[in-house]
Amino acid sequence: MGLRRRHWSPPALLAVLALTGCQPNQLGPRKPAPASSQPTVEAPRRPVIGFGVIAESDPGLTYKGYQPLMDYLTAHAPFLFQIRLGKTSEDLLTSVEERMAELAPLGAISYLEAHKQFGAVPLVKPLNRSGEPLSRTVFITREDSDLSSLNQLKGGSLVLGSHHSTFGNLIPRHELMRAGIDPHDLASIEHVDNDDEVVAAVLEGRFDAGAIEDVVSHTTERVRVFHTSEPVPSAPLVIRGDLPQWVAQAIRDSLLQLDVSDAAKREAWAEEIRYGFRPAKDSDYEPVRKMVEAVGGQCAGSCHSSVEFSNTSGQ
Repeated sequence: MGLRRRHWSPPALLAVLALTGCQPNQLGPRKPAPASSQPTVEAPRRPVIGFGVIAESDPGLTYKGYQPLMDYLTAHAPFLFQIRLGKTSEDLLTSVEERMAELAPLGAISYLEAHKQFGAVPLVKPLNRSGEPLSRTVFITREDSDLSSLNQLKGGSLVLGSHHSTFGNLIPRHELMRAGIDPHDLASIEHVDNDDEVVAAVLEGRFDAGAIEDVVSHTTERVRVFHTSEPVPSAPLVIRGDLPQWVAQAIRDSLLQLDVSDAAKREAWAEEIRYGFRPAKDSDYEPVRKMVEAVGGQCAGSCHSSVEFSNTSGQ
C-alpha cells in the first residue's frame, strides 16, 4: 500500500463538505478567489478520496499512469484524489472494505464480492480502444510457440492470475469448459498475483500459455494471442455505497466528461482509463454471476472465489 494520508469516514466527509460550502448543485472546478486587500481566512482542507489501484510489478509505472486521472478528478470535483496502492485483487478489495480507499477499479468478481459484503456499487465502466465498455480474456504464448488453439493446450501448462481475477482466472476456466477441456487434461495450472506476472512466466518459458485481460496485451511485447474470449462488461470503477449519493454523482459526472475522441491527448494515462467511461449498474455483471455458477459446477469452488453472487440488489 502507499503512504496513508488522513482518511475521511462518511460522517467526517459530510462535516467537511458542510464547512467548505460544497453542495450537490455547486460541484465542479474551483475558481481562484478574487484579489482583496482584506485578510483572508484559510478554508478547511478539501476531503481526500482514496483511489485504490493494483501496482502490478512496477509501482512507479502505476503512479505515472494513474496520477493524471487523480489530477483531472481533483480539478473537476470538490475533493482531493490520492492513489492507494495494493499488490493483488484481494488487497484492493480489502482497502475499500476497510475504508483505506473509497473508490477503486475492481475486477467483476471483486466487485460482486464487495457488493455482497458491504454494499459497494459500480460507478462507471471504462471504454476500450473501440469506444466500447467491454473487455475480453486473451490466451497468450511466446512468439515462437506452435500453439494456435485451446485444444492444443491439452497436456501443456497454463498460468493464470489471482483466484479473484475475472479476466485472469474465471473467464479462462469458462473458456476451457466451453472448449470441452477439463483442467485435468492439462499437465499443470498455476496461479500468480497479476497479469504482469502471467506475462513474465510465459516469456521465461515456465508455462506454455497464460491468460490475461486484452487491455494488458495491447502494451505487452514478445507474446502472441492465440485465443480470445467473448466480451463481457469491463471491470467497473467501484465506490463505497455508504457515501452520499451526490458525492458519487459528482465523481461520475466528471468521469463521463472524458471523451474517447480525445484519448490521443491522454497518451500518458494508463491504457485502461485513457479512453473514457460509461455509466455502470449492478445488472451489467449478471453474465459474470452466471459464469461463476457454471465454472463452480466444474471445480466445486476450489478454483475461483467461493462467495455466492446471487443478485439481491434489485438494481
